[in-house]
Amino acid sequence: MKKRLLLALFTAGAVAGGLLSTKAFAQQDQELSPEEEIRLVQEFNRMLAEGVNPGEVWYEVGKEAIKKYNLDKCDLGLGPGNFKGAMAQLPRYFQDAGKVMDLETRVGWCLQKHAGMKPEEVQKFVKQCWGKSGNCMSEYDAIIMYLTMESNGYKVNVNLKDPRVKKMYEIGKQAFQTRLGPWDFNCATCHAGKQEVRIRATRLWSVDRPGEVGSAVVIFPKYLVRWGLPMSMHYRYAECIRQMRWPEFIPHSDLGVALSAYLYGSANGTEIKAPGIGR
Repeated sequence: MKKRLLLALFTAGAVAGGLLSTKAFAQQDQELSPEEEIRLVQEFNRMLAEGVNPGEVWYEVGKEAIKKYNLDKCDLGLGPGNFKGAMAQLPRYFQDAGKVMDLETRVGWCLQKHAGMKPEEVQKFVKQCWGKSGNCMSEYDAIIMYLTMESNGYKVNVNLKDPRVKKMYEIGKQAFQTRLGPWDFNCATCHAGKQEVRIRATRLWSVDRPGEVGSAVVIFPKYLVRWGLPMSMHYRYAECIRQMRWPEFIPHSDLGVALSAYLYGSANGTEIKAPGIGR
């Protein structure tokens, strides 16, 4: 499926869900006719049923954004611009930064170093589409999508023998189990235990059921049909933390890296299959 058609189908499907105006991603000046819109919506639904993921549009945008922001100079651990399989080994320790970083934190660091962004500009860039729906196209989300999909087919291989990575893993595990906020919630409230837990029709994964951590994390960024947008892992952390009524999550924070170290470290051996798709 060519990018133009996929983008048109994505737009029509989002229109059907009441997520955006037809003009938002128009490929031409005039709006679609009602008949054409219906046809594209039907085709969009067919593609979803057949497993064609609209989130792949962000891969193409990200490929261009890598060049635009000089991220071809970014070293994810395998050398500058060598992205194949790099995501599978993250989080890892980076000597130049002097700290353990996951993918999103490393991208934020590279945006400062190679694109000249200030920290506050990076934060704004990250949150460009947070809280919005399908009328928003985030270059940051696209960059994360591209870099993750470049590791599709590779198995997660976080080096937990490195004591610096292992330390972040243990901090992440503790954070996962720590109760905070007015509701006394933690991540384990929803994602631990042998017994199945559901929120409405959604079956929640559990760290205590074999293989479920891996299956949950290797599909991020995950395309959410109800939003018409992909969700990166740090956005997922932010939403969970907001729902638990914890203090606000800061993207690229040590908390984010620690959670990634714990979750991806627990997912070692699982094949990356991004983007996932959900409601």
